[in-house]
Amino acid sequence: MAIIGIDLGTTNSLACACRDGKMVLIPNPLGEFLTPSAVSVGEDGSIYVGAVAKERLVTHPGVSVASFKRFMGTGRVFCLEGQSFTPQELSSFILRQLREDAERFLGEEVTEAVISVPAYFNDNQRYATKQAGKLAGIHVERLVNEPSAAALSASRISGREEGCYLIFDFGGGTLDVSVVDYFDNVIEIIAVSGDNRLGGDDFDRLIAEKFCETRGMVYDELEAGERAELLRLAEKCKRGLTVQKQAEFIYGAGGEAFHLTNVELAEMGQKIFERIGQVVSGALSDSGRTIEEIDEVVLVGGSAKMPAITFYLQAYLGKKPCVIGSPDEIVAVGAGIYAGIKERREEIKDLVLTDICPFTLGTNVVNYSDRSNPVMSPVIERNTILPSSRTRTYTNSYDGQAHISIGIYQGESYYCSENIELGRIEMDILPKKKGEACFSVTFTYDINGILEVEVADLQQNKKLWKTLTSGSVRVSEEEIEERIKEMRDYKLMPPGGIRTMLVQARGERLFRQFLGRRREAVAAVMEQFQRALLETQNDQQIIKLAKEAEAAFDALEG
Repeated sequence: MAIIGIDLGTTNSLACACRDGKMVLIPNPLGEFLTPSAVSVGEDGSIYVGAVAKERLVTHPGVSVASFKRFMGTGRVFCLEGQSFTPQELSSFILRQLREDAERFLGEEVTEAVISVPAYFNDNQRYATKQAGKLAGIHVERLVNEPSAAALSASRISGREEGCYLIFDFGGGTLDVSVVDYFDNVIEIIAVSGDNRLGGDDFDRLIAEKFCETRGMVYDELEAGERAELLRLAEKCKRGLTVQKQAEFIYGAGGEAFHLTNVELAEMGQKIFERIGQVVSGALSDSGRTIEEIDEVVLVGGSAKMPAITFYLQAYLGKKPCVIGSPDEIVAVGAGIYAGIKERREEIKDLVLTDICPFTLGTNVVNYSDRSNPVMSPVIERNTILPSSRTRTYTNSYDGQAHISIGIYQGESYYCSENIELGRIEMDILPKKKGEACFSVTFTYDINGILEVEVADLQQNKKLWKTLTSGSVRVSEEEIEERIKEMRDYKLMPPGGIRTMLVQARGERLFRQFLGRRREAVAAVMEQFQRALLETQNDQQIIKLAKEAEAAFDALEG
């Protein structure tokens, strides 16, 4: 039985395994390492994952979805083909596809995975990620922070024995900036800062909105399919700008080309860069390090490859960022290394990965200017190394108080109402004059994100405690088991049909997009492909036919 490492990304996901001391990326049925984090539901209830689902975002927008990682750990529900899915249920389809791909490639059962998450993920988001694994039939004992995985991979690739890294992880939907120390086989996160609503997707939308502005269109007023097509073209334009100074954006048959340069993109994205700067400066400030004490600024994530990002960071930090390995793959490789450590593979040197508390954990105290709006009293502050245990002592707030309500909160805001409430402990105490009753609150937070809270009445020697792993997305074990049974009924497309379905989905998109001769050419390719499929059951011949159709589509798209 194998353990694999998984980078569950907003835009793309991939898996890695350790074999003979080497990190091996797992190919999907298309022979590619990156599987788009997109899901689509067919009319028959079958589930399409990856490239096919990404194509169907344009042709079947009402039953297709992507970028749902942004909503992990929230109450958001997506309705596809009359069925409701949470972000963790959609993520479970991605994980299930990666697990099945790994089992085919490795030739053995995969029962466990180490999944990477942004260091800035809160408890709800971490719990939701583990729940997604469980729904996919994978045991997830350990989540590894993406900067830890990136630093682990970077140190292995570079051969550096020690150093201090600033990991700039800019994916499709999240920004995660961390300061990481590596010494004596210990990888220690010193500080993290992030924005779970900022990523390469924001640049896609920015480009799409700019195009609409130049054509007298209003992006938000377009139909879902039109917006999806604009975002697809915007992403293509953005990718073009990573390898050339100028890229074009052509929408619709015979549409006039809209040209964009990296300089123009940088000017358009000033508000995005301001948000990036706040996150970077926050991580450096919390770490207590200056940029001169940072050995390398390491770029992680597909969106970090944008020249506009590189230029901005160099200007902002005064230090040129570097690429170690592939930004798209470095986190998955790090997760794979950690999976190898968990498998106790002798060829991998054992390492210690320390974790930190990404958000402050605290309780409520009286706000004497407005008793209805309690303020936050920090118990374990953000960037505290885990595991950690802290105790604070409190007193009663008015004469004769006979009951206390201890709220457990996560966040950085002054007012508790602006933070996330994880739970609450109610306790009766001996009525005394204000300030005479004394009780302690102890928070113990471990590396797996489990928080133990103990409240002790010091006069009565009375204790109450609660175990918390999150709040808003909690469901009972019975509910999870029931949902696991239901999720098994959803059938993923068999590997042999994925390439065929991809040709069909792409053909449908191009037929919708083109007019005139190009539309006729698409129809001819589709008809020829479908006729050929009826005439053969040979898998190799089908792959050959699919590749020929893809080449024809490539030529038509230019």
